[in-house]
Amino acid sequence: MVSSLSLSFITQLRTALINRHASLSALISKAQRRIILKRKRSLEDSKALRVLYPRRLKKRLKSDDTFFNTVALAEVHIPTNKTSALSGLHSPLTPNYVAPRAPIVLCHGLYGFDKRGPDTFPFLQVHYWGGIEQALAKLGAKVIVTRVPSTGSIWERAQELHEILKTILENKEINFVAHSMGGLDCRYLLSHIKDRSYRARSLTTISTPHRGSPVMDWFRDHMGLGMADAIVTAAAKNMREQDPTTVPSSGWTLADLSRMPTSMLDPVVAKVIQLLDTPAYANLTTDYCQHYFNPNTPDDPNVAYYSYGAATDIPMWSFLGLPHQWIKEKEGENDGIVSVQSAKWGRYIKTLNADHWDLNGQRYRWRTSKPELAKGKFDPVDFYMELATFLYHQGH
Repeated sequence: MVSSLSLSFITQLRTALINRHASLSALISKAQRRIILKRKRSLEDSKALRVLYPRRLKKRLKSDDTFFNTVALAEVHIPTNKTSALSGLHSPLTPNYVAPRAPIVLCHGLYGFDKRGPDTFPFLQVHYWGGIEQALAKLGAKVIVTRVPSTGSIWERAQELHEILKTILENKEINFVAHSMGGLDCRYLLSHIKDRSYRARSLTTISTPHRGSPVMDWFRDHMGLGMADAIVTAAAKNMREQDPTTVPSSGWTLADLSRMPTSMLDPVVAKVIQLLDTPAYANLTTDYCQHYFNPNTPDDPNVAYYSYGAATDIPMWSFLGLPHQWIKEKEGENDGIVSVQSAKWGRYIKTLNADHWDLNGQRYRWRTSKPELAKGKFDPVDFYMELATFLYHQGH
């Protein structure tokens, strides 16, 4: 028979053990939380390191920089409730996304940028890619977000893109992913700029006007760009009078004039060229792309070319309503700026159900077309994750 003293001792011992176990559990839980938080911060830091904005760098990035040496995350299984893929890849209900082997270089379109706002206050910043770059970084991709002259000519933008990349990508391989006009910049670079210290594995263009856009034809014909011949003639005459050696006898275009020092141009002519943003608009017309740019810009045989187009129904009251109708009458299905026909280049992957601005993550719903799009049927982040996975499976 257990004495009352022994029972009391057992009870006290049991209580002490319970308290000790509770304290130990609390310590373990606290330690686990610290480890988890530390790992989370580490992952966040790694993700930040894998998104690079070259134009914002205060010093030149070296080839052995942390950006190039971070180990890809194992976080590649991302559940989703989507019933089908929108990029042409037949993904399962819960697809396994994976980052490509080489860094992704994001190239913006007309009026594009990398990000705007102070780095010290990220919440005040606006990103051209609408968070797509961060999603790709979370997947494990190294992402380089470029910035070139927003309304410059293809030649000017391609040269600037090359200058950016050659300073940070010596002996590196890359995958170009370009929206709209950015695809033409990349094609020019790959075709005409041969002294590259980096190697492009692939170029994926997303609604790029490879054959021009009737919208730009309309601007040329109705907003002053049809004055090109008169402006060129007047400017050439003025420059010949100042210095006959600077002006060739024929073949001058507005793009050529836009690169001349303003001191060489008549002030009125210079102002007209500046206001019309001639280099960009003129380089996106159907005549220029089909009769000059494409015949003189052959593909690089060492680069894989992929393309996506987009098409959707857009009501007349929408911002893209009229442009959509103009293009539809001339070229058929389109996204409000570029037709599916014009977007096809290299291996064509898929026509996306989206308008032109949906494709870089800018969800300005007042500009969109169909109610179902506003409900999220086209997810730009999901699309770029699938694109990244596609590049991986193609060996890039």
